[in-house]
Amino acid sequence: MGELLVEAAVPGLASAPEASMSEAGPDLETARLARLARDGDRDAFARLVDLHQQSAWRVAMAALGRHEEAEDAAQDAFLSAWRRLGTLRDVERFRPWLLSIVWRKALDRRRGLRAWIRMIAARHADDEGAMWSIEDSPDLRPSPESAVMSRSAAAAARKVIAALPAKLRDPLLLAASGDYRYEEIAEMLGTPLGTVKWRVSEARRVVKSRMERMTGARS
Repeated sequence: MGELLVEAAVPGLASAPEASMSEAGPDLETARLARLARDGDRDAFARLVDLHQQSAWRVAMAALGRHEEAEDAAQDAFLSAWRRLGTLRDVERFRPWLLSIVWRKALDRRRGLRAWIRMIAARHADDEGAMWSIEDSPDLRPSPESAVMSRSAAAAARKVIAALPAKLRDPLLLAASGDYRYEEIAEMLGTPLGTVKWRVSEARRVVKSRMERMTGARS
Protein backbone atom coordinates (compact mmCIF):
# COMPACT_ATOMS: atom_id res chain seq x y z
CA MET A 1 0.00 0.00 0.00
CA GLY A 2 2.82 2.38 0.85
CA GLU A 3 4.43 1.81 -2.55
CA LEU A 4 1.17 2.57 -4.33
CA LEU A 5 0.83 5.85 -2.44
CA VAL A 6 4.37 6.82 -3.36
CA GLU A 7 3.79 6.06 -7.04
CA ALA A 8 0.58 8.09 -7.03
CA ALA A 9 2.15 11.04 -5.24
CA VAL A 10 5.46 11.09 -7.06
CA PRO A 11 5.22 9.96 -10.70
CA GLY A 12 8.49 8.38 -11.85
CA LEU A 13 9.76 7.73 -8.33
CA ALA A 14 9.26 3.99 -8.11
CA SER A 15 11.33 3.15 -11.18
CA ALA A 16 13.98 4.88 -13.25
CA PRO A 17 12.82 6.55 -16.48
CA GLU A 18 14.97 4.24 -18.55
CA ALA A 19 13.71 5.47 -21.91
CA SER A 20 14.76 9.03 -21.24
CA MET A 21 18.03 7.93 -19.63
CA SER A 22 19.22 5.96 -22.62
CA GLU A 23 22.18 7.04 -24.69
CA ALA A 24 21.38 9.86 -27.07
CA GLY A 25 23.34 11.06 -30.07
CA PRO A 26 24.57 14.63 -30.44
CA ASP A 27 21.96 17.29 -31.09
CA LEU A 28 23.17 18.54 -34.45
CA GLU A 29 20.92 21.61 -34.49
CA THR A 30 22.07 22.67 -31.04
CA ALA A 31 25.70 22.16 -32.11
CA ARG A 32 25.16 24.24 -35.25
CA LEU A 33 23.53 27.07 -33.33
CA ALA A 34 26.13 26.93 -30.56
CA ARG A 35 28.91 27.26 -33.14
CA LEU A 36 27.22 30.34 -34.64
CA ALA A 37 26.53 31.82 -31.21
CA ARG A 38 30.12 31.26 -30.15
CA ASP A 39 31.11 33.39 -33.14
CA GLY A 40 28.87 36.19 -31.89
CA ASP A 41 25.52 35.44 -33.57
CA ARG A 42 22.91 36.71 -31.09
CA ASP A 43 19.99 35.32 -33.09
CA ALA A 44 21.52 31.85 -32.92
CA PHE A 45 21.86 32.16 -29.15
CA ALA A 46 18.24 33.34 -28.87
CA ARG A 47 17.26 30.15 -30.69
CA LEU A 48 19.33 28.11 -28.23
CA VAL A 49 17.42 29.77 -25.40
CA ASP A 50 14.13 28.78 -27.04
CA LEU A 51 15.29 25.18 -27.45
CA HIS A 52 16.64 24.69 -23.95
CA GLN A 53 14.77 27.05 -21.66
CA GLN A 54 12.34 24.35 -20.48
CA SER A 55 15.16 21.97 -19.57
CA ALA A 56 17.01 24.79 -17.82
CA TRP A 57 13.90 25.74 -15.85
CA ARG A 58 13.32 22.15 -14.74
CA VAL A 59 16.89 21.86 -13.49
CA ALA A 60 16.46 25.05 -11.49
CA MET A 61 13.11 23.83 -10.14
CA ALA A 62 14.74 20.61 -8.91
CA ALA A 63 17.13 22.72 -6.86
CA LEU A 64 14.80 25.51 -5.74
CA GLY A 65 11.21 24.25 -5.78
CA ARG A 66 9.67 27.66 -6.57
CA HIS A 67 8.64 28.89 -10.02
CA GLU A 68 9.83 32.46 -9.67
CA GLU A 69 13.20 31.50 -8.19
CA ALA A 70 13.72 28.88 -10.90
CA GLU A 71 12.92 31.36 -13.66
CA ASP A 72 15.39 33.88 -12.26
CA ALA A 73 18.11 31.24 -11.89
CA ALA A 74 17.58 30.05 -15.47
CA GLN A 75 17.78 33.60 -16.79
CA ASP A 76 20.97 34.22 -14.83
CA ALA A 77 22.41 31.03 -16.31
CA PHE A 78 21.59 31.97 -19.90
CA LEU A 79 23.20 35.37 -19.41
CA SER A 80 26.29 33.73 -17.93
CA ALA A 81 26.37 31.18 -20.76
CA TRP A 82 26.30 33.95 -23.38
CA ARG A 83 29.18 35.73 -21.70
CA ARG A 84 31.23 32.53 -21.36
CA LEU A 85 30.35 30.91 -24.67
CA GLY A 86 33.82 31.61 -26.03
CA THR A 87 35.22 29.14 -23.49
CA LEU A 88 33.11 26.25 -24.84
CA ARG A 89 35.46 24.15 -26.94
CA ASP A 90 33.08 21.35 -27.99
CA VAL A 91 29.80 22.77 -29.30
CA GLU A 92 28.23 19.29 -29.13
CA ARG A 93 28.55 19.63 -25.34
CA PHE A 94 26.44 22.80 -25.21
CA ARG A 95 23.42 21.27 -23.43
CA PRO A 96 25.28 19.61 -20.50
CA TRP A 97 27.55 22.66 -20.27
CA LEU A 98 24.51 24.95 -20.05
CA LEU A 99 22.68 22.76 -17.53
CA SER A 100 25.76 22.68 -15.31
CA ILE A 101 25.71 26.48 -15.26
CA VAL A 102 21.99 26.45 -14.43
CA TRP A 103 22.57 24.03 -11.55
CA ARG A 104 25.33 26.18 -10.06
CA LYS A 105 23.22 29.33 -10.35
CA ALA A 106 20.29 27.57 -8.69
CA LEU A 107 22.48 26.33 -5.85
CA ASP A 108 23.76 29.87 -5.30
CA ARG A 109 20.17 31.00 -4.87
CA ARG A 110 19.26 28.05 -2.67
CA ARG A 111 22.08 28.80 -0.26
CA GLY A 112 20.45 32.17 0.32
CA LEU A 113 17.02 30.67 1.01
CA ARG A 114 17.36 29.57 4.62
CA ALA A 115 13.69 28.67 4.90
CA TRP A 116 13.73 26.58 1.70
CA ILE A 117 12.95 23.18 3.21
CA ARG A 118 10.35 24.57 5.62
CA MET A 119 8.63 26.39 2.78
CA ILE A 120 8.38 23.28 0.59
CA ALA A 121 7.31 21.01 3.44
CA ALA A 122 4.50 23.40 4.42
CA ARG A 123 3.16 23.86 0.90
CA HIS A 124 -0.32 22.44 0.24
CA ALA A 125 -0.84 19.87 -2.48
CA ASP A 126 -3.19 22.13 -4.44
CA ASP A 127 -0.96 25.22 -4.17
CA GLU A 128 -0.20 26.44 -7.69
CA GLY A 129 3.38 27.04 -6.57
CA ALA A 130 3.87 23.40 -5.56
CA MET A 131 7.03 21.58 -6.60
CA TRP A 132 6.68 20.62 -10.24
CA SER A 133 7.94 17.04 -9.90
CA ILE A 134 5.75 15.97 -7.00
CA GLU A 135 2.26 16.43 -8.34
CA ASP A 136 -1.03 14.78 -7.48
CA SER A 137 -2.26 11.91 -9.63
CA PRO A 138 -4.00 12.91 -12.89
CA ASP A 139 -7.60 14.01 -12.44
CA LEU A 140 -9.68 10.96 -13.33
CA ARG A 141 -12.73 12.25 -11.48
CA PRO A 142 -12.01 10.36 -8.23
CA SER A 143 -14.41 10.26 -5.35
CA PRO A 144 -14.04 13.04 -2.76
CA GLU A 145 -12.55 10.51 -0.34
CA SER A 146 -9.90 9.27 -2.78
CA ALA A 147 -9.09 12.84 -3.82
CA VAL A 148 -8.39 13.73 -0.20
CA MET A 149 -6.18 10.65 0.17
CA SER A 150 -4.27 11.53 -3.00
CA ARG A 151 -3.60 15.08 -1.83
CA SER A 152 -2.57 13.79 1.58
CA ALA A 153 -0.15 11.28 0.04
CA ALA A 154 1.37 13.93 -2.21
CA ALA A 155 1.83 16.31 0.70
CA ALA A 156 3.41 13.56 2.81
CA ALA A 157 5.74 12.58 -0.04
CA ARG A 158 6.85 16.19 -0.47
CA LYS A 159 7.74 16.39 3.21
CA VAL A 160 9.67 13.12 3.08
CA ILE A 161 11.63 14.19 -0.01
CA ALA A 162 12.31 17.67 1.37
CA ALA A 163 13.80 16.05 4.47
CA LEU A 164 16.28 13.97 2.47
CA PRO A 165 19.90 15.11 2.55
CA ALA A 166 20.72 17.22 -0.51
CA LYS A 167 23.05 14.57 -1.94
CA LEU A 168 20.06 12.20 -2.25
CA ARG A 169 17.27 14.72 -2.88
CA ASP A 170 18.91 16.57 -5.77
CA PRO A 171 19.69 13.61 -8.05
CA LEU A 172 16.30 12.07 -7.22
CA LEU A 173 14.39 15.16 -8.36
CA LEU A 174 16.45 15.49 -11.54
CA ALA A 175 15.96 11.81 -12.38
CA ALA A 176 12.24 11.87 -11.55
CA SER A 177 11.68 14.66 -14.09
CA GLY A 178 12.42 12.17 -16.88
CA ASP A 179 14.22 14.89 -18.86
CA TYR A 180 17.86 14.06 -18.17
CA ARG A 181 20.12 11.10 -18.74
CA TYR A 182 22.17 9.92 -15.78
CA GLU A 183 25.26 11.15 -17.59
CA GLU A 184 23.80 14.66 -17.73
CA ILE A 185 22.84 14.56 -14.06
CA ALA A 186 26.36 13.45 -13.16
CA GLU A 187 27.83 16.36 -15.08
CA MET A 188 25.41 18.87 -13.56
CA LEU A 189 26.18 17.72 -10.04
CA GLY A 190 29.89 17.19 -10.61
CA THR A 191 29.48 13.64 -9.29
CA PRO A 192 30.67 10.29 -10.75
CA LEU A 193 28.05 8.49 -12.83
CA GLY A 194 27.98 5.40 -10.63
CA THR A 195 27.52 7.55 -7.53
CA VAL A 196 24.56 9.35 -9.12
CA LYS A 197 22.86 6.05 -9.99
CA TRP A 198 23.39 4.73 -6.47
CA ARG A 199 22.08 7.93 -4.85
CA VAL A 200 18.92 7.93 -6.98
CA SER A 201 18.30 4.29 -6.07
CA GLU A 202 18.98 4.93 -2.39
CA ALA A 203 16.71 7.99 -2.35
CA ARG A 204 13.85 5.96 -3.85
CA ARG A 205 14.39 3.25 -1.26
CA VAL A 206 14.40 5.72 1.65
CA VAL A 207 11.28 7.55 0.44
CA LYS A 208 9.35 4.32 -0.14
CA SER A 209 10.38 2.96 3.26
CA ARG A 210 9.36 6.13 5.10
CA MET A 211 6.06 6.38 3.24
CA GLU A 212 5.28 2.75 4.02
CA ARG A 213 5.99 3.34 7.70
CA MET A 214 3.76 6.41 7.69
CA THR A 215 0.98 4.46 5.96
CA GLY A 216 1.31 1.58 8.42
CA ALA A 217 1.18 3.94 11.39
CA ARG A 218 -2.14 5.35 10.16
CA SER A 219 -3.77 1.98 9.50
